[in-house]
Amino acid sequence: MNQTRALTEGAILASLYAVLFLITLFLPVLSLFTIFLLSLPFTIYTVRHGVKKSLVFVMTTIVLSIILGTVAAINVPILFGSVGVVMGHLYRKKISSFGLLAGTALTYLANFILIYVISILFLNINLIDAMKQSIEETIALTENISGAVGGDAEATIQQLRDLVEIVPYLIPALFVILSVLFAFASIFVTNLLMKRFKVDIPHWEPFRNWSFPKSIIWYYLATILLQLTNPEQGSALYIVIMNLYIVLEIILAIQGLAFIYFYFWVKKKGKTIPILITISLFIIPVGLHVVRILGIIDLGFDLRKRIKPEA
Repeated sequence: MNQTRALTEGAILASLYAVLFLITLFLPVLSLFTIFLLSLPFTIYTVRHGVKKSLVFVMTTIVLSIILGTVAAINVPILFGSVGVVMGHLYRKKISSFGLLAGTALTYLANFILIYVISILFLNINLIDAMKQSIEETIALTENISGAVGGDAEATIQQLRDLVEIVPYLIPALFVILSVLFAFASIFVTNLLMKRFKVDIPHWEPFRNWSFPKSIIWYYLATILLQLTNPEQGSALYIVIMNLYIVLEIILAIQGLAFIYFYFWVKKKGKTIPILITISLFIIPVGLHVVRILGIIDLGFDLRKRIKPEA
């Protein structure tokens, strides 16, 4: 009976995967949404039948992907299949929300690294070269526009040229950031749908209560001090410092944003202003410096404990 049920549900979920796969492959607009649903069939199957049977299910979807698409599409079931199996296993273990996030993000990271290595060794595709070419095309376009309208875009062009130089060294940070973002999106979508299957999902702390370890400040300070040594561009120390600096700045910005949400919650001012502040950071990036400083102060001096609630 269990075997029959596993086969039946496997066929249904494989059909669901096939539909999502085709939409993602051939409808670029809808793929922005469906790409985060591709791991769902694997997650559901793993929750219901465990990891061992799920590996067979993944192999089935690999064959299905080759039939429906091309051999090059094999990375889709491998990437989202492994993510879905890990997520399903963590749901079964009833792990904490941050444990789920960490496990999902690490799975994405391992896959991104694997895809990157395979693309270079076997497909002769270099992500770094593609990014460089894209930036160089942007530089050429900026020069043409500035020449046509008579404007002075030299500062912008120089920034883009500097970016071309450092892009190869930022790949690790880019992979980490993408992994966390993909993990967040996948968990968010999966949690919404898992409730319908009566699966227990981990409780997430409200964003206002998010806080990182105080040791982050010392890592950030150490990174800044190491930057002052002016390591040689391209050296191992240079690459480590560059990537750590970017990741730590993002962490401190998140800490600062969480503090802002906490402050307005304590003062009973609603969520409108914090949401507007969050949106403005994408429009006016200079605001990130202020938010980052708030994050440092909050971590260093337990700023939230010093805020008195409204009477």
